[in-house]
Amino acid sequence: MAHKIIISPAAYFDQYEAYEWYEKQLAGLGEEPLKELEFAYNKIAEHPEYIGFIDARKELRDYLLPRFPFLIVYRVVANTVQIITLHHAKKNPSKKYGGSIL
Repeated sequence: MAHKIIISPAAYFDQYEAYEWYEKQLAGLGEEPLKELEFAYNKIAEHPEYIGFIDARKELRDYLLPRFPFLIVYRVVANTVQIITLHHAKKNPSKKYGGSIL
């Protein structure tokens, strides 16, 4: 059974920024990371436990997109996957987990 996905406002904003940046590079390219994110969200929803923990409390996990440099940081609560942030893997390493969530 697939888990329900809840995307935080911060993660929505991150998606929008990624879309806008890729669209500025080439018209239509912004759709590609969105398609990959949708595929990744579905994969995470099916098997969120397949990804290892990234914090000492064993609460957070991250999934690296294959084609684009983004990490999806999420946690599982009951039958829900909470997408916390979409982090650009090559920018601002200190903001990887959204600041105050660790």
